[in-house]
Amino acid sequence: MSEAMKKRRTENVIVSIGEKNPKRFALPKNEAQGLIQMLRQYEIKESSPWRDSFKDLLKQSGEGGLALRAERELLQLTQVEVAEKIGVPQHVISEMENGKRPIGKKMAERLAFVFKTDYRVFL
Repeated sequence: MSEAMKKRRTENVIVSIGEKNPKRFALPKNEAQGLIQMLRQYEIKESSPWRDSFKDLLKQSGEGGLALRAERELLQLTQVEVAEKIGVPQHVISEMENGKRPIGKKMAERLAFVFKTDYRVFL
């Protein structure tokens, strides 16, 4: 066998990232150790259900109102812009976000159309 064909074997470590569809990487052992050390500083020590983390906001706004505000801010829309898109006054959006007005099924469907999501998110 010629010298060019010979490859030095290295010990690889398989690293998986992700839960549902994990991506796997084969890294040389020394590089994997460095990566693991770096990731340790970002390790989540404890986790809790999201509802526990947002108790105060849920109490104030309700799940539908909180979802509405989150979707609106994610798309960087103002309350006025959302109100214009669904044909209601701006104060209606504010009242829904603040839990002062319930979000019914018809309104949830209109919001879902604007945000391209399932209407049940807002109920």
